[in-house]
Amino acid sequence: MSGLGIALFTDEDVHAPLAPALRRLGYDAESCQEAGRSNRRISDEVHLIYATERGRAILTFNVVDFVALDHHWKAAGRTHAGIIVAPEITDFRELLRRVVLHLNTYSPE
Repeated sequence: MSGLGIALFTDEDVHAPLAPALRRLGYDAESCQEAGRSNRRISDEVHLIYATERGRAILTFNVVDFVALDHHWKAAGRTHAGIIVAPEITDFRELLRRVVLHLNTYSPE
């Protein structure tokens, strides 16, 4: 597996082809779309629970909601596998480059 060991789950607002592109490069990634969880009005917290149960950090462009969710979980003594928030990057190649850089720079801890 490439990177430093972060398994990734991409939120539904992240480009669906990102996870397959990451897997082709050797990373462990699953998209919301591949999991059959897109366009179903699933709450951010339920997506985070899904990712956490599978040991995956969630990648999202939804900075405001997920930062608040992280604070809520920490206040309640709950843990998750990580939340990676980023401003929306519309250029797919640039998004892929930045995610790969992150996965090669940060460990799951």
